[in-house]
Amino acid sequence: MSDFEETHSKPSAESELPPYRQTDTLSQRPSAKPPIWLWPVLAAVLVVGVLLGKYWGNDSNSATDESAASNSVANDQVTGSDASIEQSVLSVETVSPSQDDIGSTLSADGTINAKDTANVSAKVNGVAIERILVEEGDRVRAGQVLAVFDTDAMEQQVLQAQADVAEAEATLANASADAARVLPLIDIDAISKQEADRYRTSEVRAKASLQASKARLSNQRLTLENAKVVAPVSGIISEKMVEVGQVAGGRLAGGDPLFTIIKGGVLEWRADIDPKLVGDINVGTPVQVSLPGGDTVMGQVNRIAPTADNNRQITIYASLAANSKIRAGMYQTGEFLLGSTSTQTIPNSAVVSNDGYDYVMLVTESTTRDDRSMGRIKQQRVTLGERLGESVAMLEPLPSDSRIVKQGGSFLNDGDLVRVVDGVAQTSKPAQAQP
Repeated sequence: MSDFEETHSKPSAESELPPYRQTDTLSQRPSAKPPIWLWPVLAAVLVVGVLLGKYWGNDSNSATDESAASNSVANDQVTGSDASIEQSVLSVETVSPSQDDIGSTLSADGTINAKDTANVSAKVNGVAIERILVEEGDRVRAGQVLAVFDTDAMEQQVLQAQADVAEAEATLANASADAARVLPLIDIDAISKQEADRYRTSEVRAKASLQASKARLSNQRLTLENAKVVAPVSGIISEKMVEVGQVAGGRLAGGDPLFTIIKGGVLEWRADIDPKLVGDINVGTPVQVSLPGGDTVMGQVNRIAPTADNNRQITIYASLAANSKIRAGMYQTGEFLLGSTSTQTIPNSAVVSNDGYDYVMLVTESTTRDDRSMGRIKQQRVTLGERLGESVAMLEPLPSDSRIVKQGGSFLNDGDLVRVVDGVAQTSKPAQAQP
């Protein structure tokens, strides 16, 4: 049967479909069937494609598995390597202890007083102060007038005394003239011896009266001179106990001083020292006394008390150099400079304080890893002395080759691994102990 007959011998499935489905089906039907000889070719291509797909899939999965396995091994190796290498905590700079010449000192508290003083009192009585020419703190010289009393009455008394002297001189002149005229008459018995004695007595009395008048004049002149209060010594006025209008012999009774003068202006620092420490101090030992505002004044021990006071302390006296800031009565701290000693020091920044104790962090077990210097931290307790600026003295020295963490030690613990960078030793230099 031909293709046409086979096609039309049976009713097709499409002819049996409802009319509303036939249109869609027809629209999707291919225009013509492929030739029969093409079917085997398509089947062969399909088989080859399936085989190739399986082959390629197996190779890809194998490569992926191998890559994953390789990555896993590498990761395991890296992890094991990291676990075997301990990481350093931080990088530190180290220094070595230095040996410095430290001034040995002995600190003490004391008062500043005048080494020697002179009191100036009034030498007149019943006279008021008219002028005061100096004030406390003024430097004066010997013989300088400090104050003046009212001298009006004194000047009148001087004039009166001068008049009395003149009168006494006239009386003596008359008595002498009478005696010179009458006494020769005794040789010719013109006068009696009694009358001659009377003329001699009158002359002697006139002479005595003149001497007394001169003495009164001298006394009045001295009183007038004493109306000027004069400095007996050179120095500095430390106290003024008088005001204008005060009367000598009244409020200034009993020889009360008008002024107090520090002889030569020399002040001294007096400190009480434990007798056990006095052996280090001698006459001539220099001292340095602190002053307000951070200033200091130098001095020198001039004497040491031979006996202890009531507190079993020995008083040391040191004369101080002139300084405008020092005043008698000041209570100041000072130091006896006993010389210098060689002392080991470390930077203040290297000290770590904890629980009332002081420590330094030593770098030990030094090794080199990847061109880097590594070390292990060892915490070392230390005993410190005086602070010396940016350094501190060691009472118990460390080995001179010790490597100390310069700063940041508070961030480290005993046993930490650190990287050491720029480790240097301190430069030895003279240092002065600070108060």
